[in-house]
Amino acid sequence: MMEEKVLNTLTSKVTELMQKYQEMCDANDALRNELVSAKAQNEAKSNQIARLEEELNKHHNESDDLLKQVEAVLGK
Repeated sequence: MMEEKVLNTLTSKVTELMQKYQEMCDANDALRNELVSAKAQNEAKSNQIARLEEELNKHHNESDDLLKQVEAVLGK
């Protein structure tokens, strides 16, 4: 009778551990998916920042050229 009780307790504990393990695996998968999504968003933002920096440099150069033309017209 004692052995049966111990066996039932062990079976219950193993089942509980297996459920917790599955929950942790599911949570891990969800976190992995979030990480992949965050990395993709980060890459998209990095590309957008690079494009905006290029555009800003282009506008800066254009404004420098325009200033030089204005100065040339004004004789400076």
